[in-house]
Order: sequence, then C-alpha cells, then structure tokens
Amino acid sequence: MSLATQFAAHHRLLDQLWDDTQTRVAAADWPGAGAAFGAFRAAIERHMRTEEQILFPAYEEVHGADNPLTSILRKGHKDLRSFFDEIGEAVETADGDEAAALIGTTGQILLHHDAKEEEELYPAVDRLLPQAAADKAARQLEPPN
Repeated sequence: MSLATQFAAHHRLLDQLWDDTQTRVAAADWPGAGAAFGAFRAAIERHMRTEEQILFPAYEEVHGADNPLTSILRKGHKDLRSFFDEIGEAVETADGDEAAALIGTTGQILLHHDAKEEEELYPAVDRLLPQAAADKAARQLEPPN
C-alpha cells in the first residue's frame, strides 16, 4: 500500500476521533469528551511527529530545507498544537461554548491542512521513499503497545 494511501487512511481515523470529540462536547459529556479528545490528541501527535521526522526531511532532501510546502505545513502543526492546547483546557473546564467554537475553527484548519498534505506532500514523498521506508513510517502512526 502506498505511503499516500496509508497516511490518508490515518487522516480518516483522525477524522473519526475528532467527530467523536465534537459529538461528546455538543452533548456536554465532559468525561467522554476528555477521553475522546485525549485519544485524538495522542493519535494526531504521532501523525504530526512522523511527518516532521520522516516525511518532511525526505521531501526537503530533494526540494531544499527552505521550501514553501514544508514551511507552511510545519507552521500549521505549530498552530494546530496551540489550538489543541486551548481545546484541552476548554474540555477540562467544561466550557461548552469555548470548546465548540475552538473545535469549529480548528476543524476547518484541519480540513485545509489535510488536503494540502494529501494533494501535495504525500504523493511527492511516495515517489521518494522506498516501500519499506514508507511502511516503517506508517507503522509509527500506530499506538504503542
């Protein structure tokens, strides 16, 4: 299975975890929202870390370390982490209005960010990494045992 397919599939898993968080926040199920958001946050951190440690360097090796694509994606990761921190605080304090607003805004950012990765980064890196390296990268998306 190609790297692009594996990473896009992981985006769909992240979407499910995100939707679960959003549903639980809307229902004011704060323990459930905390658990759902915790699962999402752990999974997306693995995802972003794998991109930052494997995919971005592979792309930058060919296209230069100072290129627009990985610069935008790195900034996106930094911004998303800030939003995730704020969402975590809102969920922890059971602030439904704040959590819902942040989730709505962050969800739109995630959609655009994921599209850029799936349309540009993943296909490019797919051509650069051998299948064994792509499979190894995809394994890093899985939760630790």
